[in-house]
Amino acid sequence: MRATNLECGVEITLAGKVSEDGTVAVPGGVLAGFLSNARGKAVTAELKGELFKLHTERAEASIKTIPHGDFPVLPRVAASNSFTVKSQDLVKAIRGVAYCASLSAVKPELQSVLLWAEGGKLTAVATDSFRLAEKTVPLRKGGDVPQLLLPARNAAELMRILESQSGDIEVYYNENQLSVQTDGTYYTSRLLDGAFPNYRQILPKSFSTEAVVLREDFGSALKSLSIFADKFAQVSLAIEPDKKSIFLTSRNPDVGEQVSTVKATIKGDQAAMSFNGRYLADSLQSISGDSVRLHSNGPGKAMLIKDASDESFLYLAMPMNR
Repeated sequence: MRATNLECGVEITLAGKVSEDGTVAVPGGVLAGFLSNARGKAVTAELKGELFKLHTERAEASIKTIPHGDFPVLPRVAASNSFTVKSQDLVKAIRGVAYCASLSAVKPELQSVLLWAEGGKLTAVATDSFRLAEKTVPLRKGGDVPQLLLPARNAAELMRILESQSGDIEVYYNENQLSVQTDGTYYTSRLLDGAFPNYRQILPKSFSTEAVVLREDFGSALKSLSIFADKFAQVSLAIEPDKKSIFLTSRNPDVGEQVSTVKATIKGDQAAMSFNGRYLADSLQSISGDSVRLHSNGPGKAMLIKDASDESFLYLAMPMNR
C-alpha cells in the first residue's frame, strides 16, 4: 500500500493471501474511513471493472477507482548519509518538541522540526519565536548530522508510524529528502530549504533565580488559572524566596480573578513576570519527572524550564510585555 501528498509518502507491505495480482488506486480517505469502522479480523478485496470491492465480517463496500498509471513513485534516498537511532527515542524527540513549531507560513523554516546530531546525540528542536523546545536522545550509530529541517506536519506523521515500531531504525538523508526504512514500512519526506535560527545564542548561561516545584502542583495550578485567564491567556508569576512559594495570578475583567500558591524550593532573587499560561502548561507534556526546575533572570527575560531529573529536555518561554 502506497500513499503520498507529494510532501511525504509511505509504503507499507502487508501479509495476505493473493489469488490474483493487480494494482488499484482509490481515494485514501474513503478507504481508511471504511476500514476504521468495519468489524472483523480479515478483509477481502477484489477489483470488479472500475469498482474496488471490500468485504468484512459485517460490512461491504464498493469504491470507485482512480487511474493508477500516473501515481507517483516514492523517491529513494541514497544510502551514503545515514544515522541509526532507537525508533522510540526518535518518537520521544519529535513528540517532545513538535508542538512548538510555528503554525504561520511567514517563516517556513519555523514550521519545521530541526534534527541535528553531534557527539553521539541526536537533538530535535522546534520554535515559533515565542517558545522553544529542545530534546536530546542517544544515537545508536552514526557521526555528526547537519541541520535537517523536517516539516512539522511530516514529522508528526513519522512519529505516528514509528509509535508501533521497536528496535533500531536507519534514517537516510540528503540535501532534499529524508527517509526511514523499518520492517515492512518505508517513509520519505522532503526537507525544507532554509536556515533555522541560531537558538543556542539566546539560551541564558546563568540565572539570578532558580525554583523547583512539583510537576503535578504546577500543572494543576495552570489548569485552574486558565478558567480566569484573559483573551491573551496571561498568567502573572511571582517567585518569592522568603515565602518559599510561587504565586500565580490570572485575571479577566469579565470573569474574575484567581491566585494560586505553589510551594517551591527557591534560590536567588525575587522575580515577577507574565507569560502565556498555555505556553507554560505545554512544557509539562514533555517532562516525565516529579519535579520541574524554573530558571529566571527577572522581568522581561525568557524563563528556562527543565525536568529536574532529566537534562535531555529544555523549554524556553518568552515573557509577555503587557
